[in-house]
Parts: sequence; C-alpha cells; structure tokens
Amino acid sequence: MSRRSSYGYGSYRSRSYGYGSYRHGTGGGGGRKKVIITVISVCIVLAAAAVGVCAYFGVFEKNTVQTPQTEVSEKSKASSVSSSSASEKSEENSVESSVNSSAPSKDLKGTFDGNVFVYDKQGYEIFYGTDDSAKKYASTVAGIKKSLGNDIRVYNIVAPTHGLYGLPDKYRELGNDEKANINMIYSSLGKGVITVDAAKTLEGHRDEYIYFKTDHNWTALGAYYVYEKFCEAAGIDGLDIKDLSSGEIKNFSGSLLISTKTDKNPDGNKVLASNTDTVKYYNIPGDYTCTLLENGKNSPQDVPLLATFAEGSNAYSAFIWGNNPYMDIKTGKKTGRKLCIIKDSYGCAFAPYTVNDFDEVYVIDPTYYDGNIVDFIKKNKYTDVLILSSIMTANTQVRLDELKSVLK
Repeated sequence: MSRRSSYGYGSYRSRSYGYGSYRHGTGGGGGRKKVIITVISVCIVLAAAAVGVCAYFGVFEKNTVQTPQTEVSEKSKASSVSSSSASEKSEENSVESSVNSSAPSKDLKGTFDGNVFVYDKQGYEIFYGTDDSAKKYASTVAGIKKSLGNDIRVYNIVAPTHGLYGLPDKYRELGNDEKANINMIYSSLGKGVITVDAAKTLEGHRDEYIYFKTDHNWTALGAYYVYEKFCEAAGIDGLDIKDLSSGEIKNFSGSLLISTKTDKNPDGNKVLASNTDTVKYYNIPGDYTCTLLENGKNSPQDVPLLATFAEGSNAYSAFIWGNNPYMDIKTGKKTGRKLCIIKDSYGCAFAPYTVNDFDEVYVIDPTYYDGNIVDFIKKNKYTDVLILSSIMTANTQVRLDELKSVLK
C-alpha cells in the first residue's frame, strides 16, 4: 500500500508536477499504512499548489509580467488512441516539424499564466534551485550508494526542463542556471556513483520533439536519447529505436495546461489549449511479464507494459501506467543483471526501453513506495540501480525526504 493515494494526472507535487497512475476500472484498498492524503486534502493541495511552487523557490521577483495564481483542475479533454501494426517500423529520428521543435524562436514575447511561463505557444517551468539544494540531493544519492555497497552499480540521471532548450537566454535568466545546478549535483556525488549527462545529451537534439508543449515531461524520443547514454555507461548494447513499432495518443493536454485552469477560466490558457501534444510510445519486443502495484490497491496485478488506452490529460500515463508504488518486469533475458529504477515521472517514459537489457527491471516511485528499498535490492540481488529525477524535484526537500524514506 502506498503512503499516498494519487488519482489524476495533472496535480502539483514536490514543487513540480506529480502524477498518479492511470486508473482503469480500479477500486480502493487498505494496507498496513493508512493513506496520508485524503480526498479532502487532495482538493486543498490542488488549490494551493501553484502558490506552493512560488513560495518554495521565491516569488517571481524578476518577472516582467505577473498574473493571478492559478488553481489546478482535473478536467481533461477526450483524445483518441491510434496504434501502428506490430510490423510497422518507426520513422527515423529527425525533426518532426518546426511546430514541435524544442529550439527557441526569435523575437517572441513570453508571459506568465500563473506559475507557467508561456512562450512560442508552449508552456515552461522556470527553475529556481540553488547550489545548496543541489548539494543536499547529491548527499542523499551518495548515501544510497553507500548503503548499497561497492558490489552494486549506482547511476544518477538528472533531467533538465524543457526551458533549457526551448527558451531564449533572456527568459531562462528569469530563474537559475540548470546546467550549473546539474554540474553541482554531479561534482558533489563523490566516488562510486556513475552519472549520465542528460542535459548535454539532449542539447544535440534540441530541434526535435524531445519535450511536450503542454506538459513538463520529456517525450519518449527525448527519453530514448538519454537511454542511449545510459546504455553506454552501463556497458550494454541497448535498443535501436528505428527497429521499434510505435503508436500515438493524440490531443494530449498535459500538466502545464492543467495548472492554468481556474474556476474563472476552466479551459486554461487558450494558447496552450490550441497547441495540444501527441504522445508517441514505442512497443518493446520480448516475452516479459509486468506486475503492477497500483495506488490505492492491496495487491499487485499483471498488466501490459504500456497502458495504451490512456487518453486526455492522463495520456502520459501510457508509459508504465504512470506513477505507482512499483512495477516489476521479468523479461526472460539471461544477461545476469537486474536493474532497479528509483524515479519520478520522467522515469515513466524512460523505463520501458530498459526491459530489453536486464533479466528483471523493478521500477519504484518513492512518493508512493512503502518499505526499505535498500534491503529489498540486496535481498533480491539487483546488480544495477538507477536514480532518475527531474531537476525540479531533485531541488526540493520533499524529494529528499521521499528518497530517504525508502532507506528506512
């Protein structure tokens, strides 16, 4: 049973956006721990979420444009799911269109809608993390490595925001330097933690559709490029995305649009609402089984790796069913290696690729997971551990507390 119950896709958590699972005909449950956040408290948190983001990092003192704070709505738009045939090959990795490019345009004016920065018909987070918060995150990750010992390989990936690639310098300067913050994290980890530089990796693909326009997460394509670098660091061959069939979920309106919705403006920001995303997912071949413990449930169930029926504002939850206590994937491979991924929402789009490379992949979200993950990893003889966090969550005390909670 999870420490929290989280239904719905577009609510704030940890000064960033948090996601629960895409629940499909599921009921509630009990467990040895009571769910901390009740339905009433969720409503209160949603209403106060945007204010919490600003309060944590500081009000937008540099902003040239100010608008009222927003409340988060759970409304979503219907969308359709279209999947390619199993034999269909995905298109080569290239710029899909100038509209979907992550590169900044010139001479356009950006503006805040609540705490979301809207520029070039896309929504962005502004980063306010500090050297101090970076060092605290690094210390926590280093502590996990120390607890696991020298025989288990530990990797760390910090994912930057879309703003690093989609905003011109004058608007990135509204916040703090993401690259410097990530470098501070990596340089403070000490010996033993293997780092994968997602920021540098994605720089070479900034003209591609690597981040969503209405949602804070990276796309499956963006996640794939970082997965390639992870494979290099882990010494594995990895998948070639050109060999994978794919499917699409259209009309995705994600977390950034949702956070602009208020009682007075239930449809949210008009510019973002008119520029919806497409969630493209890739089918991972193989004979594997997936066991999911879903939020609010007592016991796990067997599910497909991808929840391709997901739609509307929940469409990102197509990737491993969104954020849940855990998903255990047994692959039938005989590599002699087992991977545990400790992740936030960015790990959802990343995790499916790794099914190709390990005998077992165990994915946990420390927001919802109950138990001592270090003891679990040692007892079940995992050889590799990946800690994957977005830069927004890595720089929050809430994230540190969540990571520390799985050590107890």
